[in-house]
Amino acid sequence: MKWMSELLMPVSSGRSSKLRDPGLAKIAQGGYGLWNPNDETLILLPEGRILFQRAEDFLLRRLEAFRPQRLDCGASARGALDAAVRLIKRAGDLPVLFAERRGDKLRLLGLHGDFEASLEMANDALRTVGSAVCSLGARVRRVDRLTPAGHRVDLLCRSEAPLRGEEGLACPDCGWTAAFDSPCRFGEEASDAAPEELREVATPDCSTVEKLCGYLKIAPSQVVKCMFYAVEGRGLAAVILRADRHVCLEKVRAAFQGASVRPAEPAELAAVMGDSAGYMGPVGLPAPVTLLADSSAVGVKNAVVGANKPGFHKMGACWGRDFKTDFVADVTLLQAGDRCPNCGAALKKSELRSVAVFRPVDPACLAEPSLTFFNGSGKTRVPAWSAEIDLTALLSAVSEYAERWPDKIAPFDVYVYWEGDKTPDALAPLIDALESSGFRVVGDDRSGAFENRQAEAAAIRAPQTVCLKKGEGGWLFDVTRNGRTETLSPAQFAAQQETFSATERRPFRT
Repeated sequence: MKWMSELLMPVSSGRSSKLRDPGLAKIAQGGYGLWNPNDETLILLPEGRILFQRAEDFLLRRLEAFRPQRLDCGASARGALDAAVRLIKRAGDLPVLFAERRGDKLRLLGLHGDFEASLEMANDALRTVGSAVCSLGARVRRVDRLTPAGHRVDLLCRSEAPLRGEEGLACPDCGWTAAFDSPCRFGEEASDAAPEELREVATPDCSTVEKLCGYLKIAPSQVVKCMFYAVEGRGLAAVILRADRHVCLEKVRAAFQGASVRPAEPAELAAVMGDSAGYMGPVGLPAPVTLLADSSAVGVKNAVVGANKPGFHKMGACWGRDFKTDFVADVTLLQAGDRCPNCGAALKKSELRSVAVFRPVDPACLAEPSLTFFNGSGKTRVPAWSAEIDLTALLSAVSEYAERWPDKIAPFDVYVYWEGDKTPDALAPLIDALESSGFRVVGDDRSGAFENRQAEAAAIRAPQTVCLKKGEGGWLFDVTRNGRTETLSPAQFAAQQETFSATERRPFRT
C-alpha cells in the first residue's frame, strides 16, 4: 500500500508556465517529475522512475520475439557496439538484439549474419515498436528521410509544442505526417496545352526568380530553374526543378549513389558555363554537365528557362522537345500546400514530436572494421541496424493524447481518494481489499478541500480512480475508468473488479 502522505509526489492542479510541451507538462503536473528549465530536463521522482521503467519493460516485452538482451554498458562511449565487437565471433552468435538504457533513451542494436535478413529484422522491429506505441494511445506515423548518415525512419506524431520537436507537415484531414525531407511523391496532371515556339526574350536585371516573375508577370510554377552542384567523381551537375520547389541536398546525394555533393563555386561554373550566372538553363547544356531532373520538371510545357547568357531567358520550353534526361529523381523538399498522397488535401505546417529513430543500416557499425564473424570459410562483416526510442517523448505523446495512463505502463492501477472533511474509516479496508486482489494502489490519506483532492486525482491519471463517498444507505464508490464515471454500491464495485481481474489477478473480495 502507498499513501500520498508518504510519497514524494508533488501533484499540482495547474500547469507550469515555463513548460510549453503539453504532454510533458501533464507528467510534471501529476507529480512524476520536476521540470528543470535551466537545462530543459525532467527530474524523475520515484513514481516517475517506475513509469519510465514500465514503459521500457512494455516495449521490450513487445519485442520478445527478437529475444532482446538487456545490457548495462556503463560509461562505454559506444555502448552496445563495444559489446557486439567482443561477443560476435561466429555465425551461431547471430541474430541478436541488444537493448540498453541511456538516460531516457532506450537504444536497440540488431545484428544478423545476412544483409537482407538484417533489413527485414529492422523493418519487423520498426513495425512492432510502432504498433506498441499506437496501442498506448499515441498517434504515431512512420516518416522516411535521407540524412548524411544514410536512410533513416522516424516515428513522429503531431504535437502542440514538443520539447525535442521539429517543424514538419501534416494533413489536416487524414493526419498523414511528413518531414520536409520526406519523399515527395510529387506529381502534376499532364498539361493539355499546345506546345509554343521556343523563343528567346530579353530579361534585363532578372537574375532571380522573383525579379523574373515580376518582369514577365508569371508565377514561379511556370519557371524551370537550373541549380549547379559539384559531384565527386562526376564534375558539374545541373539539377532542374520547377521554380516554386526547393532542392534537398541529401536527396541529390542519394540520386548520385551517396557521392559527395556541394553547391558549385562561381569559378567552377564560369569555367564551364561562362559568365551566365542567374540566367542558366537546361537547353543546350555543355556535354560535360550531368543533367538531373526533379520529377516536378518532367513533362512541363511552355516553361521559362535560362538562356545561358546574361540578360536573356527562353520562353515556350517543353520537356522532350527542348530538354530531357533519363536521370530523373525526387530531389526537392516537401512544402506547405503540397497535396496529401492519401486524400489530396493541402498539407499544413505542424509541430512534430520524434518518438523513435530507426537506422536500417547502422553507420557506426558499418564503419567498425572489427565487427566481423567467421561464416565457415572466412571472416565477414556483421550487418547491423539500430534504433533509439525517446521514452520522454513517448510518454509525453501518450499523456498528450490519452486521459489516463494505460494499464500496460501505469505505475499503479488504482488511485483512491475520498469526499468529506475527515478520512473515512472504510478507506484502509477498501485499499487492502484491492491490493489483496493483485491491484497496485495509491491512497490519498491527506486532509484538505475535496475539490483539491479531486483535481489532483485527475492530474495523477491512474487507469482507475475511486472516490469513496457516503450515501444515504452507506458507502458508495464513484469509479472512473476509460473516460466514464459511474456510481456503484460495494457489491457492484466488487463484481466489476472481479471482471477486471479475471485474467491476470485474483478475484476481488470485500
